[in-house]
Amino acid sequence: MMEKANNWQSTADRILARVVAVQMQADEGAPVRDLVSTDEANRVLHHSLLAIMRHRAVLDWCIDRVAARDVRPRLRRVLRWGLCQLLYMESLPPAVAVDTCVRFVKRRHDVREAGFVNAVMRRLADAGRERLLADVAREAPPHVRLELGEALYRRWAARFPGDELERLAHLCLVPAPVIVRLRRGAPMPQLECLTPVVPPPWAQEEMLWSCLDAAAFFRSPEHARSDFYIQDPATLLAPRLLAVRPGERVGDLCAAPGGKALALAEALGSVSGLFCLDRSLHRIRLVLENFAPSGGCHAVVGDAAMPPFPPRSFDAVLLDVPCSNTGVLRRRPDVRWRFSSLALAELVALQGGILRGTADLVRPGGRLVYSTCSIEPEENGAQVRRFLAERGDYLLDRDEEVLPGPDHDGAYAALLRRQG
Repeated sequence: MMEKANNWQSTADRILARVVAVQMQADEGAPVRDLVSTDEANRVLHHSLLAIMRHRAVLDWCIDRVAARDVRPRLRRVLRWGLCQLLYMESLPPAVAVDTCVRFVKRRHDVREAGFVNAVMRRLADAGRERLLADVAREAPPHVRLELGEALYRRWAARFPGDELERLAHLCLVPAPVIVRLRRGAPMPQLECLTPVVPPPWAQEEMLWSCLDAAAFFRSPEHARSDFYIQDPATLLAPRLLAVRPGERVGDLCAAPGGKALALAEALGSVSGLFCLDRSLHRIRLVLENFAPSGGCHAVVGDAAMPPFPPRSFDAVLLDVPCSNTGVLRRRPDVRWRFSSLALAELVALQGGILRGTADLVRPGGRLVYSTCSIEPEENGAQVRRFLAERGDYLLDRDEEVLPGPDHDGAYAALLRRQG
């Protein structure tokens, strides 16, 4: 029994050290998804971080409620992990979670701070999971109960009716399903780990499956042959609106990681007319890795706001611009805490610059699809309306916003046609 407890302690200590380090980097602005790989060796760490990011509002509210003083950021990161074990992970005995936090702070900081952490963790452990969560449901403010950052809660509460707001908030706490798309020309799979998904209206011709056992899928010959591409159905909205045809010259000018570019290449029947641009060599390499089994595309490193192509270069252009990611909170739980009016304004300015910078690349009579994985009006319909007010040679053909659902993320796409 003692050996088992020591093993728990050792493993928990290693995970806590990494969780604290990643939280610190995330607090400085690094996306959590870029900080931890999702391979088997990091599975527990990855799940711990996702749980902390999803439930940070509740964790902080409970911590502040029992703490006798303000909590320093370096201690809060430790306490979040410890309380997350008690409330959501339940993978460690409470005593081990408490002891791990106290030992960690004692070794890395000082005895006095370790005593503070010990007092807070013991109060939380003594209260127990059921009482703490009951207190949250009864006494916490609305944004805490819905696990949203205050800025995002205020926006969504002003926009959505109460039942829709609750649906969205609760959906964003559920891990996103792993959806895979069968590549065109690939044989029909015979895998027990996959179950068919009814395609959404904007992707009726696609063959989609949900992974019941992701590990088994990744070990399968079908995955090794690249018969599938892991792709949320919402990401297919923009390529379907662009509706490229064989023989066209097409630009995907914010191309990484490459899922939309693959869909465009399949519709074109060739990569010879497809040009993929992104802002860094690292991001372009992601695109090329996804194209590797079937050959590359024309890949270019550059700024989409000042693209290195002459005017009228393309019959069709796809702009999947950087955005606030509020349509993909299930996959990017840290976004709910990063969202702010200032950050939104900066993104809107960036998106507008990209739209203006690429508009002349479309030949007269050609098409441009502007898309995001945001559900914020300023980034979507309002952005398109501002562009149309500036460019009398473009008309809106149609646009569509998709709110997050059980089988797909949220997204927006607008099809614009250049006159002449």
